Amino acid sequence: MSNQQEPENLAFDNESSLQTLVRTITLSQGEFSLILLRCNYAALRQRMVQRLHQLSPVHIHEITLPASVKTLYTNIREQLGNEQPLTLMIFGLESVKDTDTVLTSANQVREEFRKNFPFPILLWVNDSILQQFIRFATDLENWATIIEFQNPTDELVNFLQQKTDEIFTDDVTPNPQMCRELKTARQDLQNRGEILKAALQASLEFVLGLNDYLHDQIDAALAHYQQSLGFWRQSNHLERQGILLVNIALAYNRKAEKNQTENQRYWQESKNYLEQAIDIFEQARRSDLVAKHITKLGEVLRDLQAWTELQILIEKSLPLHQNYGTPLQLAKDYGFLAEVALEQSRWNEANQLVGQTL
Repeated sequence: MSNQQEPENLAFDNESSLQTLVRTITLSQGEFSLILLRCNYAALRQRMVQRLHQLSPVHIHEITLPASVKTLYTNIREQLGNEQPLTLMIFGLESVKDTDTVLTSANQVREEFRKNFPFPILLWVNDSILQQFIRFATDLENWATIIEFQNPTDELVNFLQQKTDEIFTDDVTPNPQMCRELKTARQDLQNRGEILKAALQASLEFVLGLNDYLHDQIDAALAHYQQSLGFWRQSNHLERQGILLVNIALAYNRKAEKNQTENQRYWQESKNYLEQAIDIFEQARRSDLVAKHITKLGEVLRDLQAWTELQILIEKSLPLHQNYGTPLQLAKDYGFLAEVALEQSRWNEANQLVGQTL
């Protein structure tokens, strides 16, 4: 199937792919065959698996590869033991740590697959894994049949909207797989000639920044954050501005950790952005978000040894954390006050505050 097809045909095409898969499984009984199931989205894959079990007259045994697996052939044998399934479906290849080694070794022992696995093997792959397959397991890939599943356009747009909203509201923490799926969804939509709304594009810029931050690509993360921030400033969305300002500050904290000779400058940048974020959250009347992020400003002030500013900040954050915070946040407040007291040689007060912290 081609990315250039009309999006409304994709639901029909997925059903047609399932019918092709069922025929292939049925015709391949008693002999080895490798079927690569190409799919970039976990939710779509789950739906296709459920539908496949409904359609297939042949029982399909499932295994999941552990992230630490080194050889595909050996792991399949270990998981099956003495069992000889009618059909085997394999998940998890995209989560394997050393995919290159796994695919290279599989290619080297490809004849063992044919000799010892007299049944169809269905292996789920995404586009990235398929490219690695072509590169590192060329001979094995030449034996394979590839069957593709794609999301309809409206589902991709809804997926992008839902996930970016959840990430902004901190309902989910983005992981590499989620970030990869979001980037792929955007690319799929571009390939179909779809133009994203500016708000959704700005949300994606934020997520791409988070992905770069997770991979310690801080300058790239900052570029995405700033691009997203520009849109939310224009649209006057206070909460999202504040969240972006907090994440920009965290990026500068990371730059301070990585560059000891310029850490003062980066901490100062972080301080400036966190102060802007706190101000924005106050304008939005989101005391809960002020309480959530004000501790980060306290940590930066401590790093800068700005003790007077830290004292003033904690006098503000203590009542916030008593109303909206957690015991850990309160403990950090008392810890900050203890450090200020120590710096100002107020020994007895520092001792009392340490007790409150503990």
